[in-house]
Amino acid sequence: MSAGKVKIVNRVLENLVVVLQGQPDAKYLEALDDDDLPQVSDAVLVMVQFQSALRSFKGRHYRSVLGMGYQWITEELMVQLETNYSKDFDDTEDEDES
Repeated sequence: MSAGKVKIVNRVLENLVVVLQGQPDAKYLEALDDDDLPQVSDAVLVMVQFQSALRSFKGRHYRSVLGMGYQWITEELMVQLETNYSKDFDDTEDEDES
């Protein structure tokens, strides 16, 4: 691979390392070595590792949420769901007391 191609691929891979930081698969991820230019097969192997890590990430953080379809499970979504649940629960208790 040429140095220019390695640089382009590494820009994407370095962003993915940031996103996947702290995930179980992250310890296996690293950008391509731009000092010792890799063969295309080396680059493919590294990208397959990233693809596998991204699939695992999606499997852990993307779920079907009742009434909302598939959602990324984020802190903001959890706060929203807790607020909605509390509000619905409070409304139900008010109806039961009447």
